[in-house]
Amino acid sequence: MNRLIKSAAALALALAAATSGWAQAYPTKSIRVIVPFPAGGPVDQTARALGSRLSTSLGQSIIIDNKGGAGGLLGADGVAKSPADGYTLLFSSAGALAIVPHIVPTMPYNPQKDLVAVTQALKVPAVLVVAANSKYKTFADLKSAATGDASKINYASAGSGTTPHLQAELLKREAKLNINHIPYRGAAPALTDLMGGQVDMMMVDIPVVLPFIQSGKLRALAVTNARRIPVLKDVPTVGELGLPKAEAYNWYGMLAPARTPPEIVNKLYTSVGAALRSPELKLQFDQQGVEVVGSKPEEFGAFISAESERWGSLAKAVGAKME
Repeated sequence: MNRLIKSAAALALALAAATSGWAQAYPTKSIRVIVPFPAGGPVDQTARALGSRLSTSLGQSIIIDNKGGAGGLLGADGVAKSPADGYTLLFSSAGALAIVPHIVPTMPYNPQKDLVAVTQALKVPAVLVVAANSKYKTFADLKSAATGDASKINYASAGSGTTPHLQAELLKREAKLNINHIPYRGAAPALTDLMGGQVDMMMVDIPVVLPFIQSGKLRALAVTNARRIPVLKDVPTVGELGLPKAEAYNWYGMLAPARTPPEIVNKLYTSVGAALRSPELKLQFDQQGVEVVGSKPEEFGAFISAESERWGSLAKAVGAKME
């Protein structure tokens, strides 16, 4: 019996040493980062900026692979089913992890069981925008027009069940607005119609519309951040407007397949955090109106669970569906 115990202990030590050695050697080849959205969008651009820094710190090339479709579901599912060796990772926004699971009939993966959180990279506030020539100069103007049964205010979104859709519904609930949802197939056509006057308002991630605000094509009425944003310093927060519960964010983060060794997860967390803190990336993100986070794996995991509960309940309440 003693020999068996000693043999088991020796085997456990050997396995621990092998795992440690594997983690120390990691990575020994290029790493593929799946972005579950089309190339050129804000998640993709962030992943590429981050990947460039990671390539230097990890000593291996970072390959960004865009696999869009079904609100991020297809790309995330591919990562969930990949080998748990640290060479296939997911860089996603909130949709595929906290919203999509609640608006599709059948999920091919469970975000909280089939993926392991590495780190939340960024927190991305939204901004309420109207056309530059809109008669609504302030949020008070808009609220006055959107109150009561006679309201004919329409708001655009990038599609049913998207983060901007649910952020607008959250604002609608908290401010008691009477506004009608007009879903589009993506942010680009929605913004085109907003600037053309076909719809009245839109909630959207700040980086997506900041150039239009700065060029005078759109007017910003409120941001969903807790405090004012330097690049939009004249725009009030929802808290300042008396709507603190309308504070809401999109967010970007990195995940790996479940059962990825903790040593590898921690190495990725450390490397991503170092990249996010680099002066060049921090300046880039500051100029886009987003906030660097760099949370620990367990913190990000708990955050995803909380966000899934928050957005899932709202998505069900408003009848959001994958289109």
